[in-house]
Amino acid sequence: MWTKTLFIIIASAALGCSATGQQQANKGGILSATIADGAGKTLFFNRFTNNAPAAVDSVVLDANGKGSIQLPALPMDFYALTISGGKDLMVLLLDSTESPTVAAKADSMAIPTSLEGSVNTVLLQGYFEHTRAFDRQREVLVDRLNTNSQDTAAMAQLNALSMDFNGRTRSFVQDHISSPAVLAALNRLDIRSEMPLFSQAREALRTVMPNSAYYASFNEQVGRAEQQTQAAKLQEDQQAKLDNLIPIGSVAPDFSQNSPDGRPISLSSLRGKVVLIDFWASWCRPCRMEMPNVKKAYATFHPKGFEILGVSLDRDKGAWTGAIQQDGLPWKHVSDLAFWDNAAAQLYGVSSIPYTVLLDHDGKVIAKNLRGAALESKLAEVLK
Repeated sequence: MWTKTLFIIIASAALGCSATGQQQANKGGILSATIADGAGKTLFFNRFTNNAPAAVDSVVLDANGKGSIQLPALPMDFYALTISGGKDLMVLLLDSTESPTVAAKADSMAIPTSLEGSVNTVLLQGYFEHTRAFDRQREVLVDRLNTNSQDTAAMAQLNALSMDFNGRTRSFVQDHISSPAVLAALNRLDIRSEMPLFSQAREALRTVMPNSAYYASFNEQVGRAEQQTQAAKLQEDQQAKLDNLIPIGSVAPDFSQNSPDGRPISLSSLRGKVVLIDFWASWCRPCRMEMPNVKKAYATFHPKGFEILGVSLDRDKGAWTGAIQQDGLPWKHVSDLAFWDNAAAQLYGVSSIPYTVLLDHDGKVIAKNLRGAALESKLAEVLK
């Protein structure tokens, strides 16, 4: 997920940056820090431009580990505090209208011991604490399961813990939808099952942090997911149309097309056998990859009354017959070489291939789009 990746980028980048020493115009609030064991060390306040660290300012902490930084004019975004020689960072979420006061230990900057003066940073760090508690509990349960995969009590506890965490995370997003802190929480949710929540957050944050690289990345992520969701919905709708066009239990419409040698073969001529109508093409890679499974089913069940009628959506006869020979497909084949306008494909509403329709002895539809083990299982049931 994007947020975790960006935070890792921040962490690795911030540790390698150095202060520029350039003081920007004093147009914002004051950041006050107290860092235990930080006396004499340099505290850096960094922002990020095009995912690259840029030192805003820095201060050498006094003998009590205290120091302050005058914030220049800054937009709402994620920032970071690091300390010279330190290995981690404190993530801040603010703009220069705030005057945050923070305290931490030099060897654990990621976990502030106190924090005030920045509403969104308080929310963000509060959620981080919630995730740390969840991760600690989850790790214990996962260790138990790694030791004993049959530990049903640990599995039940892990499932309950995960459900509770997801529920609390979802509530956090809903309760603070206009805070950029929700970007960290959304990182822990599945965008496919929480699409409305992700879309709601995108719209709520559009004017809150419009120039943030993190928001731009989130916006792009949601856009891609929406496109994928729409494509999946379109596919489902197309499948529903197929199902309604020739429903299970209906008599399959008859058709007749020519075999490779020019002999017409009608579907009705196969009545009395269990028939698989297999819509495919030589140029369809998924179709060709599925052929070994179809051949296995044919070899097993053809002696028991199973027949296949391959309907090719090819338009080049040489490519069609070449694929039949190359793949060694011993069943009956027909085509009108009309590509996607194949008359049988149009009759059956075929919009993607491979696509199969399984008919019983009476020519009635009993299943659609069966492949591999599912096809063999159904044939074993029908051809007892």
